Amino acid sequence: MMRLTLTCTGGFAGPAGAQTRTVDLAQLPQEQASQLEQLLHASDFFALPPKLIKEAPKSWDFQYDLKVDGDGQAHCVRYHLDEASPSLKQLTEKLNEEVDPD
Repeated sequence: MMRLTLTCTGGFAGPAGAQTRTVDLAQLPQEQASQLEQLLHASDFFALPPKLIKEAPKSWDFQYDLKVDGDGQAHCVRYHLDEASPSLKQLTEKLNEEVDPD
């Protein structure tokens, strides 16, 4: 069982506008779960450093925290999309598109 929790903060609302999306892959249709899992593996998520952030972020830049629990491991990465790999960007976009905010 794998659970992904994506929190997005930033923009003009800052911390007040934070949105969190949580998805349990076991609760999704197989095709959707497989796609998210493939992107997770393609990004080599569990090997990523804990921070992938800009050197000089602007106050309105969106910052993401993605926490993944499952397969006997847990890892969290804080990042800006500008610093993320293409597969991590795709994973972020899919989570934003397909999952309703908590």
